[in-house]
Amino acid sequence: MTSVRERVRQGPSTSLARDLLSASLRGRLPVVLVLVLMIIVFGITGQGFFTNISFQNITSSTSLFLLIALGETFVMISGGIDISLASNLAFSALTAGILMTKMYHGHGDGALIVIEVAVITVIVGSLIGMVNGVIISFLKISPLIVTLGSWGAFFGLAELLSVKYPIGTLPPASFTFGNDGPVVAWMVWLTIACVLIFAFVLARTRFGRYIFAIGANREAVVRAGVPVRRFTVYLYVIAGLMAGLAGFISTCDFQTASSETGSSYLLIAIAAVVIGGTPLSGGEGSILGTVVGALIISVLENGFVLLGINTFMQLVAVGAATVLAVYFDQVQGRMRIRAIAMAAQGDADE
Repeated sequence: MTSVRERVRQGPSTSLARDLLSASLRGRLPVVLVLVLMIIVFGITGQGFFTNISFQNITSSTSLFLLIALGETFVMISGGIDISLASNLAFSALTAGILMTKMYHGHGDGALIVIEVAVITVIVGSLIGMVNGVIISFLKISPLIVTLGSWGAFFGLAELLSVKYPIGTLPPASFTFGNDGPVVAWMVWLTIACVLIFAFVLARTRFGRYIFAIGANREAVVRAGVPVRRFTVYLYVIAGLMAGLAGFISTCDFQTASSETGSSYLLIAIAAVVIGGTPLSGGEGSILGTVVGALIISVLENGFVLLGINTFMQLVAVGAATVLAVYFDQVQGRMRIRAIAMAAQGDADE
């Protein structure tokens, strides 16, 4: 009999991989149709929806929380969750802003400074993720509890930084990165590159297949000899890295940062992942689904603005959409279990 570890290593040719990839693609068509329907409705009812400004707003706003959602997708497929990403983003954004303020003295565009700070900020975000992953994996504490504590700790540190170190003039290159570029801003192109990399890793590499396997049946993967604890740390490091990158991009985009930076992004990021078809129980999901979920939220927010609907109602709509997505996922799960049970009973009767 082929072991779980061998079947994961064999790649896409095995039935296990086919099952996992099939699960990751299942049910995406209705979500895509919802996105298309929303675009049509807002295009008809919202004046200025099909304009370049609207397009730029949608792509830029999507980039910021989609980066967090990509990392959250990996974590949630594995059966975990990270609710510290918003405070990680705020802490990283402030770190980027403070460093660029200290390092830039008004000479040139400061491109080299921006690159150096980007690297430092990503490392900071990764270290926060590593702390979460190590505590979760080796102390065996619930991811919800660990990342909740981490959220509080780094939110407090972000508050301290925002009071003690005000952000001043940033290098012009940071504004260029956050707001200029061919067709769309450079930060959007960076986000597209990240989407392609994450999609490839999840669908075409052994690491991606391990993520699915850990979420589907963690105990079986552990018994197969896969270093699950190490892979879990990797996942939280990746999530932290993406939060750090999002924090850096946020500072470049808005040319400032505070402890409240990205405070609503956690809800939006998790909503994008769930709406895209990744269940809270793990074992399923896709990057394509997360991207579609993120676009649904961005189109909804932009459409609300054009229609003059109160900004607070946007979060209400996102929250309601998340609850509905979880409900329909549970209904689909029960239907699949019922179908499997009926098929098994039919085989037994024969």
